[in-house]
Amino acid sequence: MDETRAQAYLQLIHTLLDCPNGDEPQILQDNSELLDRGFLEACELVAENLAQQGGDNGANFLRNLASQLAQFIESNDDPESENPQEYANFILELLQAEGDSNSDIKVIYPMLAERQHLLNARFAHILPQVAQNLIAEHPDAIEFIVAMIENLSIHINQFPRGNRSKNIEIAITGYQIVLNNREPGSEKYAQTQNNLAVTYSDRINGSRADNLEKAIEFYQAALTVRTLEDFPEKWAETQNNLAAAYSDRINGSRADNLEKAIEFYEAALTVYKLEDFPEKWATTQNNLANAYLYRINGSRADNLEKAIEFYEAALTVRTLEDFP
Repeated sequence: MDETRAQAYLQLIHTLLDCPNGDEPQILQDNSELLDRGFLEACELVAENLAQQGGDNGANFLRNLASQLAQFIESNDDPESENPQEYANFILELLQAEGDSNSDIKVIYPMLAERQHLLNARFAHILPQVAQNLIAEHPDAIEFIVAMIENLSIHINQFPRGNRSKNIEIAITGYQIVLNNREPGSEKYAQTQNNLAVTYSDRINGSRADNLEKAIEFYQAALTVRTLEDFPEKWAETQNNLAAAYSDRINGSRADNLEKAIEFYEAALTVYKLEDFPEKWATTQNNLANAYLYRINGSRADNLEKAIEFYEAALTVRTLEDFP
């Protein structure tokens, strides 16, 4: 998006955050020309920044607003005007490219950018049909097919352009297809559960509280396979992700959620040793510092001392020279 429009989005967001309760509908009506996919992306970016700074109320307001506006924008997109076969062909081309290029984003991203207008609800609706047809036609290649669908889902989820909320919904659909075609309890099954959890943590549509509960559920399910004994590094990764989800959690007691987050971060550090995983160690030290910064239980003075201690530990790796 151009810089002028981006600034207009931010100005509208700040106006909505600062206005008296009840004035929002009129403000939105007066600025209806700005209510598009770019505005939804701006809402999510500002919400993420607010959440990181402890502004949960503002973050939740923006996410709920974006969810409601997404439905409005979706209803005005008229996906019926697009040819379903065009979507099917596009999906097949993407899956072919995933396989041929060994899932190289230098190949996949330009394809997504060229036809990003097709990354919408219709794409998510047709993806399962294409997958079902491919599996029926090539029953001996199911593992390869679902692997390409998972790689495509990862790429669409991480694609920096288009409508963020729609990209996430497509990724969730793709991961569900993969999960339905993998052996429960397998290593790859747990991998997909973890991917689904990450995506639900970032989800814009739906209730933020419900999305985080689903993320926690998928992380915990992944940990039944990703055990400390069998997959220590994956176990630590999921512990760290679970800690982040509890740090953001809306349901339950805020104090209890932060205690669980601290517990999971500390668990991750039993694997993420400084000598073995210096960058991940430093990131987890920083995350743990954040948790202590906002901790409710215990002495406020002691919590701040611990936060400072963890931040300073992180800075032994995150130096100005290496990670400015």
